[in-house]
Amino acid sequence: MTVYWILLLIAAAGIPICGFTDKKSDKRCTAYCIMACVVLTVVSSIRFSVGYDYNLYAGFYYDLNFMDMADISVANREQGFLMLLKLLNTVTEYYGPAFVLISLLIYPPLAVYIRKNSPCLWLSFVAFLAFGLFFNSMNFMRQFIAAVICAFAFCYAEKGSFPRFALTVILACAFHRSALLVLPCWCFVFVGWNYLTLAAASAGTLFIYLFSENILRFATQYVYTDYDISRSKDLLSGLSPFYTVMFGVLFAAAFLLRNRIKCGERKKNILIWCSFASFFFELIGTKYAVISRFGLLFFIPSVTVLLPEMFISVSESVKSKRVAAVVIGVFMCLNYSALLYNNYNGVLAYNNPIDLKELKGCIWKIITKESFIILLFGKILFCA
Repeated sequence: MTVYWILLLIAAAGIPICGFTDKKSDKRCTAYCIMACVVLTVVSSIRFSVGYDYNLYAGFYYDLNFMDMADISVANREQGFLMLLKLLNTVTEYYGPAFVLISLLIYPPLAVYIRKNSPCLWLSFVAFLAFGLFFNSMNFMRQFIAAVICAFAFCYAEKGSFPRFALTVILACAFHRSALLVLPCWCFVFVGWNYLTLAAASAGTLFIYLFSENILRFATQYVYTDYDISRSKDLLSGLSPFYTVMFGVLFAAAFLLRNRIKCGERKKNILIWCSFASFFFELIGTKYAVISRFGLLFFIPSVTVLLPEMFISVSESVKSKRVAAVVIGVFMCLNYSALLYNNYNGVLAYNNPIDLKELKGCIWKIITKESFIILLFGKILFCA
């Protein structure tokens, strides 16, 4: 557990480096984001059997030893993700570097997203930890890569570029098919939040919650057929309501502060809708656990950008910024403690290190032979 508290302290170090609310300098902010990115990447990369899905992904990688590209093209998993791992598999059969590659596909792009969009960098990284997103990223790895890509897609939506938005969402689908759900979310840009919107959204949520069993029985006839409600364990069990409350509080605060948030109207609409979607899927997840995973696609904008936007708006209106910092600091620590106490997503105990000597040798092979893959991916993702 100690390593996670150290991570939180490192994230909070952004206060003296970047400034409490006003950014001290672009260079210092960039240096802080690089530092946070490196720390998160290293902690995620060198873990061993941490997270419920760790061994599952290690098994995926082992299975690639017996698959060629033709097998991958017809595999029942996202081909974009499998092909990257297969290219890595041609360098080494050891699964350790697979988690390095996955971490590089998550945290550097995430750091770029936060640097470009957050008005309060330290709070973005603190919230990323305190709301459990880091723990999610060590479990639902394919979907989290897709979620990071979708966060950039929402940036294109804010700019009004539907072609780039759609193409970015399609790229995300190469890592997890659920990203397709984001495509109709283009409409988030045009629908503002008021009490009429809240009433309509609440009524729709109540209807879906009450008739969710019938809706799922119908939907799983055509998509995600493996999650047949009559036999899927993930659908027959629900999650703790704690996570619904967590994102419900975030959405309620965003709605109440909607007129104080100073970002552009398009951006504000997207952020609050992402916050509502996070709450909505966590709520349905109290009945059917697997449904909550769709919320991952909306967590990043609502936690790493919306929360800092709200904090900035509140801190500017109160007499003491220190009071605002103490309040949000206590909330974050309590929330983080609750997640760790409940061993959220199986992240305890943190086992480290894996075979670092073998990992070092494999990474050298990747750097000399396959680094162009990562560079190509980055060029596609961040091209203007």
